[in-house]
Amino acid sequence: MPERFLGRTLGKYRLDALIGTGGFAWVYRGLDPELGLTVAVKVLKPQFAGDPAFEERFRREASTAARLRHPNIITIYAVGRDGDAVYFAMDYLPQNLADRLGVTATLPGAVLVRLGLDVASALGYAHREGIVHRDVKPDNILFDDHGNAVVADFGIARAVAAHAHDTGTQFVVGTPHYFAPEQARGRSVDGRADLYALGVTLYRAAAGVLPFPGDDWYEVARQHVEIEPADVRTHNPAISTDLARVIHRCLEKDPDDRYPTAEALSEALEAVPDRGDATTSRTIAVPALDRLWTTTGITARRRRLRRRVLWTTAAATVAVTVGALALGGHDVRPVSVAAAPPPAESLGVVAPMPPADSLVASDSAAADSAARPAAPPPAPTRGHLAVSTPDEARVYLDDRLRGTGSWESELRPGRYVVRAVIPDAPEGCTTARKEQMVVLAAGERRSVRLAPVGCGRLAIAVRVGDRPIEPARGAMYNLTGGGLERRGAVPVAEPLVLPAGDYQLQITAPQCSAFDGRIHIAAGATTAPPIRLLCTPAPR
Repeated sequence: MPERFLGRTLGKYRLDALIGTGGFAWVYRGLDPELGLTVAVKVLKPQFAGDPAFEERFRREASTAARLRHPNIITIYAVGRDGDAVYFAMDYLPQNLADRLGVTATLPGAVLVRLGLDVASALGYAHREGIVHRDVKPDNILFDDHGNAVVADFGIARAVAAHAHDTGTQFVVGTPHYFAPEQARGRSVDGRADLYALGVTLYRAAAGVLPFPGDDWYEVARQHVEIEPADVRTHNPAISTDLARVIHRCLEKDPDDRYPTAEALSEALEAVPDRGDATTSRTIAVPALDRLWTTTGITARRRRLRRRVLWTTAAATVAVTVGALALGGHDVRPVSVAAAPPPAESLGVVAPMPPADSLVASDSAAADSAARPAAPPPAPTRGHLAVSTPDEARVYLDDRLRGTGSWESELRPGRYVVRAVIPDAPEGCTTARKEQMVVLAAGERRSVRLAPVGCGRLAIAVRVGDRPIEPARGAMYNLTGGGLERRGAVPVAEPLVLPAGDYQLQITAPQCSAFDGRIHIAAGATTAPPIRLLCTPAPR
C-alpha cells in the first residue's frame, strides 16, 4: 500500500503526501529539510523494487536522466535506495499539460508555439546526449512558476523496455494514443518517434481532441500505422495554416518524412508567422490538408506509404506490449496490430471561401484611401540581442551554436537561453560555461555579457630533500584566490582543476618549514611549481 511510505524519510527526504500512482511507482510530495525545498519523490512499487534486474535498470536510467541539465528538463536531485525503497527525488511541479487541457480544451496558437519550442529544445538536448524519451505526452510535460514547459520521466520508458525485453516478447513502450507508427509496429525507434509524439500532443492541444481517439488500444495503434489524421483546422479553424503544416509534418507515418531533428522542428516553429493564430494571419482561405503538402511532395510519399503498409501489415501481426507511464496508470498488456485497407479518399477537408465582398475592395473605398493620411509605420516584429563574450568563447542560443566571440542578431520575440562556453576545457571546469535566460520583446534591444573562464591544472609535487614527501609527514595544502579556497592532504594524487588566475599556495607539515608562494594558472596548461620542504627526520 502506498500509505506505508507516508511520514517516512528516504535518504534525506521526508514524504508528506501521495500525489500520484501508476503501474510501476508511487509519487509523493516530499521535503528536503537541508534546503527547505519541496520535492517530488518517485518510489518503485515493492514488486519491482524487489526485482534486482529491474531495480538496477531503473536506477541506471534515472541516474542517466539526472545528468541532463537543461531549463526544459526536470531536475533530478538524488537516486538511491533506503531500506526496501528504491526512489529518486526531483523538482516538484504540481501542474502538467494534461491538467491544463482539462480546464481549457485548446490552447491559443502563440501558446502552442511556445510549448512546442520548449519541448523541442528539451528533446534536442536529450537526443544529442543519446537519450530518446519514448513517452512524450501531456502527463509528462510540466510547467514551472514562469509558465515554461518542463519535460519529465526521461529514460524511464527505456528501463521498462529493457526489462520487458528479457521476457522475449516483441514490444514497444509508450502510451497508445501517442505512439509513433514504428512503435506500434514493434520496430526500433530514434528521436523522430519523440517528434511524432510531440506532434500528437500539439494536435491534442490545438484541436481539443486526439488525432486517433478511442478506448480500444488495438484500434488506436492500427490507426497510427494506417490512417491519416484529419486536418487539425477542421477542429479549430483559428489555427493558422503555417502551424497546422508544422503539426502535420510531425505526424508523418514514415520517420524520413518528419523533421530530421528537434532543432529542425524548432526552426520551423520559430518561422510560424504571428505565432500560429489564424485570427491575425494574412491567410484568407483555409486549403485542404492534401493541398498544404502538395508543394513539398509529402502527399506522394503518403500514397507510397499507404501501399507499403497495405502489403506489409496484411502479411503479419505485430505483438505489442504497451507500458503507459503516466502517473495515472502504467499498464502493460499485449496489443495486436492487424491490417486494414487504407481509406479510399483523402481525409483533407476544404473549408468554405469567405464571402466575395470580403476579398475585393470597392472603387469608392480605393478612392477614399488615396485621400487619407499615410498609415503609421508597422510595429516592430523582432528584437535585437547582443551577446558579449571572450574572443575564444563559443556562443549558443537554445543549444544551437551561433558563433565564436561576441555575437548579435535580430530575433523573434520570445524566451532564449544564451550560453557561452570555453572550448576544450578540462573536465570539472565549472567556470568554462556561463548561461543566462533572456526574454526578448518586439522592438527591444538587449545586451548580455557572459564571462566564462577557462581552466588549467595545478600539480602539487612536494619533495623533502631529493625524495617525494611521504603521507606519514601529515602535510597539508591550502590554496586561496579568486574567491576560491581549497585545502587537502599532500601528496595530491591528481592535479587540481582551477579557473585561470593567480592563487596563493601554502604547504605545511609538522616538523617542516612552510612553503608560501604565489601561483599563476594559465588556461589549458598544467603548472607544477618546484616545492621543497626542510624537515627533521620523520617520526618512526
